[in-house]
Amino acid sequence: MPELPKLLLYSLSINERQYMALNQLVGKETADIRIAFIENAADVIPDSEPWVRSIRNAFKRRGYQVEPIDLRVWQRRPDQLARRLASKDVIWMGGGNTYYLRWILKASGADHIIRRLVRDGKVFCGWSAGAIVAGPTIEHFELMDNAEDAPELVLEGLNLTQIIIIPHIDNADFIEGAHMANMQLQAAGYSTLPLGDTEALVIDGCSQRIID
Repeated sequence: MPELPKLLLYSLSINERQYMALNQLVGKETADIRIAFIENAADVIPDSEPWVRSIRNAFKRRGYQVEPIDLRVWQRRPDQLARRLASKDVIWMGGGNTYYLRWILKASGADHIIRRLVRDGKVFCGWSAGAIVAGPTIEHFELMDNAEDAPELVLEGLNLTQIIIIPHIDNADFIEGAHMANMQLQAAGYSTLPLGDTEALVIDGCSQRIID
């Protein structure tokens, strides 16, 4: 785990206060912040392109320098991927299928790269599946995501934080799976944090706060 991680983990949407928190983590103005957008969690979600594009465009409209990074393209080029990600200020990871996302992170070597970059001071920002994988495990989310969508089941998280985000705790479409995951993870001894769809957890080294 990094000594002084900088993370912004959220459930679904992001508001003005949360954008400002992201800028503060980076230490730059919006127009100067370069973001690697990893949207692969949505690869196996039918008809996901419109909402994936709308989220990306929301960051662009605010003035961030956004570059989509498709990990499928980089699977045999880990050195080039490492250089591309290292050129950014923020590694952003989107929502979709957590199990598939964790597999493609391993298959591309991005998991090791991201751990190193966060340890070296890069900011990690993730929502839903992208927030879940930041923790120590992705176990017990089977009611929210289909594990069979992943070619290989990889249960270890990125270990950027020991907190496991439970997204969509107040979302009618996911509430049953979210509560079940929270209960099972706590029973297994993990530290969890359920987040509503407007909430975000900001981790800045030893400091942690929730912004809604």
